[in-house]
Amino acid sequence: MSERSSVSEWSPAGGLKETRVRRLKVALVTAFPPSRGDLNEYGFHLASALRDDPTIDLTILADAMESPAELDGFRVERCWRFNSALNPAYLLAAIRRCDPDVVWFNLGFSTFARSPLAAFLGITVPALARTMGYYTHVTLHTVFERISLEDAGLRFAGAYRMAGRVATHMVLSADDVSVLLPSFQSELKKHYGVRARRVLARPHGTFEAGVQAVAVAEIRSNPKPVILAFGYWGTYKRVDLLLETMSEVAKKVSGAELVIAGTNHPSTPGYLEALRERYRENSNIVFLGYVPEEALPDLFRRASVLVLPYSSAAGTSGVVHQACQFGLPMVAAEVPEIVEIAKEERIAIEFYPQGDGVALASHLIRLLNSEELRRKSREQNLAAAQGTPMSQVVAGYVQLFRERVQRPER
Repeated sequence: MSERSSVSEWSPAGGLKETRVRRLKVALVTAFPPSRGDLNEYGFHLASALRDDPTIDLTILADAMESPAELDGFRVERCWRFNSALNPAYLLAAIRRCDPDVVWFNLGFSTFARSPLAAFLGITVPALARTMGYYTHVTLHTVFERISLEDAGLRFAGAYRMAGRVATHMVLSADDVSVLLPSFQSELKKHYGVRARRVLARPHGTFEAGVQAVAVAEIRSNPKPVILAFGYWGTYKRVDLLLETMSEVAKKVSGAELVIAGTNHPSTPGYLEALRERYRENSNIVFLGYVPEEALPDLFRRASVLVLPYSSAAGTSGVVHQACQFGLPMVAAEVPEIVEIAKEERIAIEFYPQGDGVALASHLIRLLNSEELRRKSREQNLAAAQGTPMSQVVAGYVQLFRERVQRPER
């Protein structure tokens, strides 16, 4: 007999009534903390929302680590390895063992590997799992046609573009694919036609927005003006221009401090270390290095403004949504994907032309010297966060999963 879970629903005619649905078995394939793998934080928040749904039986199929101290409250099977060409075999065996109703993949093109062959083989798993009879859903964070191969520092761009198109065809062989911007949906339909007929556009979602909104009045206890830059640095995210503008900002904003959090992108080892050495005499510039998930609330609460100094963007920005969660004003390079996020989700971001240090400094000085401007941005960004909490986004996925694999029983 299949396991059932009771759910209470409100009916205007009859008040509360209890319905019974079969628990949906979901296998979530993702990098997962304490791993630092690609999209691990997003995978954590997807898993948290699924865990809190009493109608879901969740297993996380995660990346292997050396003796991981697993997070409480999750069933995790660490069954695949970053950069391994054997990941299809590892994952398909794990999927057979847990025998889920839904196999949900949280993916970018480099989630499984940096090496081209292993990355491509990993991308084939959703299609292979479908051929085994499982319903497969991919949340795709990147559209290959929007990746700047130059920013990524890749040689043989033509070969990569051809491989990227084949890899995208493989991803589109899943039962359904969700992307996180409407333009990504349009891009896939433009380039892949009928193959993209079951591509859906969904919001990224904000992490635990309701909890943070309650605490926002207590966030700005740090009187020091702090500029925060947070990410994986060295490819399309670089802080050189931001560092160069700090002398001008410091002249106009007393006590201004720049905090650079995060680590080198795997493709650019030594990038941050070289900058730290160059600016070691400047006490107003702090290089924090890697910041674990549990330390992020304090990091964002102490900041006055977030800067996104990008030259391109391969997908939506988790950092933008984290900033909204904490009511943080933002300044960003005028990159199409970030502009689209701001428009779609009504996020307050001040944009400067890419590479224009004068404009970047001007935006920072205006915001840091005006509590009123920062207050308006905080309120708008908190409202944006409350509009798309992760629990609501995941509930939309679960509704689709049930439509695809079963009908709720009443």
